Amino acid sequence: MPRYIEIDEERLSKLHDGLELMEMLDRETMRSLDLHIYGVTNNPQILDAAREAIAESEELAEEDVQVAEVAVAIPISADTIYALLGSGIRLSREDFTYMGAGGEGVRTMSFTFAHYKATVNIGYFSKVALASSESWLDDFLRKEGTNKPAQVTPAVHRTQEATQPGVPPPAIPKQTSEKLSRFLDAFLN
Repeated sequence: MPRYIEIDEERLSKLHDGLELMEMLDRETMRSLDLHIYGVTNNPQILDAAREAIAESEELAEEDVQVAEVAVAIPISADTIYALLGSGIRLSREDFTYMGAGGEGVRTMSFTFAHYKATVNIGYFSKVALASSESWLDDFLRKEGTNKPAQVTPAVHRTQEATQPGVPPPAIPKQTSEKLSRFLDAFLN
């Protein structure tokens, strides 16, 4: 059984009609199916929200995170598909994956961490698939994405003043040992 199947806008519209009929019969059973739409995107609005979520979770400045593309997992219902085919849905708690740098592989994150809630419709995705859960989103990105890694570079915080190459750093006064010796003298007396 495949983990996910590619789907186009026409088939998604037909899926909407089928889900709508099935939800009329038993909405609770349809929720338990846990169906998701996967989509790969490089839309600037979606990438901004992803960048913000990554920066927030890593406690970095947003400028320190560069993401080329993400894959998004959207739980679906007839209403969600209708919105995706129309004006779009606001990404708030949905998961997304991005390619990590330096051997990290695919990383999974949630748009929950982003303050900016981007709106997405089906036209924002270069590849779309239907899946039985959000579990295979990393595999989908690996196979359908460009595999371009994200750049996450935290700002450098120096503990010493910078020096010219070849010049030794200035000596740090041994204030800690003087304070310690005064404390010990006072304690022992």
